Amino acid sequence: MLRRFFIYFFIPLICCYAQNHKLPPSITEVDVQELSSLQSHPNYYVPSSKEGYVLAGSGVLLGGTVAIAGFLYILPSSFTNWDKNLIFSIEKRYVRNVRQAPVVDRDDLFLNWVTHPYWGAIYYMQPRIAGYSWAESFVYSAFASTFFWEYGIEAFAEVPSWQDLVITPAIGSMVGEIFYHTTRYIQANNNEFFGSRLLGNVALGVMDPISLVLQKGGLAETLGIYNKNQPISTFVPNGQGGVSLVFLMQF
Repeated sequence: MLRRFFIYFFIPLICCYAQNHKLPPSITEVDVQELSSLQSHPNYYVPSSKEGYVLAGSGVLLGGTVAIAGFLYILPSSFTNWDKNLIFSIEKRYVRNVRQAPVVDRDDLFLNWVTHPYWGAIYYMQPRIAGYSWAESFVYSAFASTFFWEYGIEAFAEVPSWQDLVITPAIGSMVGEIFYHTTRYIQANNNEFFGSRLLGNVALGVMDPISLVLQKGGLAETLGIYNKNQPISTFVPNGQGGVSLVFLMQF
């Protein structure tokens, strides 16, 4: 409510003030169409750079992928179907695996139909939250699941599998679209889910753990990527020998 009040009351005043006191163009040149879109959902996270957000998320995903591979390595081979004795002949093993045609793996149902679609959804969420379409997000999910995982980390341990190449991006993108709309629903309700902010924050973290690092952890802001829906304040000359405090929306 306060943000909507700010948009409808203070933005006209700022524009009027800018005309009278000749503020810098960056303050007066407002994209009306984008402002209208942002004020429709003032609680949404809207990154100032779509490309930058996806690149930052990709970096976090790469680091997370390596960490997950390390975790899987310590699990029993009966669960992962990884031959640990062969992993250490790393270069020859990788080249041999990627040269072979994809196979039908022997992973259990949990790995094939739960964990892989889940991570496909996580891949999908990065460009989707950044503002890309569902089709573009699907392409990213397919690219990430193929080259980050199947022909990346996992290829050091086993031959890429048809199930993972298909199920991860296909089912994962469908789950990801559900995650996306659920995330927007929770954000629009002040991060509450079923009346609980704690449950809402937990759900947001489960559906997009990368956002915990980028948004909540402040990595995106450290990299110069800001939430357009987050008002900022600055001091500007008032033309009378002093300064005035002005609240701005980022575009």
